Amino acid sequence: MNECIFCKLYRKKEEIIYQSKYFYARFDRFPVSPGHTEVIPMRHTVSLLDLNKEEWMDLKSSIKDVIAIIERTPFKKLYGEYLKNPLNEKSEWFCKKMLENSNVEKKPDGHNIGVNEGEAAGRTIDHLHIHIIPRYTGDVEDYIGGIRHIIPEMGNYKE
Repeated sequence: MNECIFCKLYRKKEEIIYQSKYFYARFDRFPVSPGHTEVIPMRHTVSLLDLNKEEWMDLKSSIKDVIAIIERTPFKKLYGEYLKNPLNEKSEWFCKKMLENSNVEKKPDGHNIGVNEGEAAGRTIDHLHIHIIPRYTGDVEDYIGGIRHIIPEMGNYKE
């Protein structure tokens, strides 16, 4: 069996911006928003539901610590560095989009924190990873419902 990409990155200590007892974090190389980050368990596990009690407690503090890192990171410099050695053409495209993003030099106003739990939910790597996606006032036309917009036309429940 081939080693998963997240296990390999951890073993090589590549791109790690944070490490706790059970988790590490890295900036997503295919960011959807400036500062998009992944919090990943060091132990190979597929599901959020497989975490033990200690890992759950560590995840809470890890997310909090990683948000603090996101809020003080100069994204313009980060994505400029990523463009010097992109993973592939798609990663290069995402990083260029971040440099064009009007929020690249701003501190986030909020965050979406989520997991793609299962293939039907969009998981493409079978190793748990928690996305922290910084949000900026005005980054979308209609923010009401947040992650509910994953199903088109089902996000806004206020109207």
